[in-house]
Amino acid sequence: MRPAPSPDPVLPRRYGTAGREGAKQSFLAAMSHELRTPLNAVIGFAEIMDGQVLGPIEVPQYRQYIRDILESGRHLLRVIEGVLDISNAETGELVLHKREVELRALIGRAMGETLTLRAMRDIKVDVTVPDDLIVKVDPEKISRAIAALISNAVKFSPDDSSVTISSAIEDNLVRIGVTDCGIGIKPLAIDTVFLPFVQLEDNLARRFDGSGLGLPLARLFAELHGGTLKLDSVPGAGTTATLTLPAYAAAG
Repeated sequence: MRPAPSPDPVLPRRYGTAGREGAKQSFLAAMSHELRTPLNAVIGFAEIMDGQVLGPIEVPQYRQYIRDILESGRHLLRVIEGVLDISNAETGELVLHKREVELRALIGRAMGETLTLRAMRDIKVDVTVPDDLIVKVDPEKISRAIAALISNAVKFSPDDSSVTISSAIEDNLVRIGVTDCGIGIKPLAIDTVFLPFVQLEDNLARRFDGSGLGLPLARLFAELHGGTLKLDSVPGAGTTATLTLPAYAAAG
């Protein structure tokens, strides 16, 4: 009689759940390293060519190809980092490096990450945030969270429109709001957009590219700081994403 097949052909039962999770984490860490090393080289060389450091590139179409390579490489790198972040969070290995920083500086960093997208759509961003509002957070992760919210707002807004970023301290909470006047989200779909790699199937929404990791990561980073991320939306009338941090992060 043949033995019963293992329920997991890659990692047999004797390793247990913890063993499988450890193996998955090791695999993702190794693969992310193997992918990021050549990808960083591609991005670096593309940046050199885009800047025409070694001499002019006369053919305009070549210059556009270089920009496409550069943007595609950066996008792929963000996807790889996002997958690793989610995996590390699941195993409790995602570490925060908090320090005090001006919220406006974080928003400026996030604005820089979305500059190309905003320029393509001619979207203006109005920021109404006090210059002296200090938050104690992991700057890299919270700026990525804000960038994801800005990116989503821009993607689903009409061309030549505007997005508003505001902040307030209420009930011992720091609230950061990103509001657009875009296509909105149906109430039943709001929870769905926080699932990794899930994108709305709405015909309007599917016109826009994305990995489906932006909002899940933004919520993950908020919750790791003891905060929240929620969406308030009306189909056809826009969406407000509110990132909330606990009051201890607002030490002035």
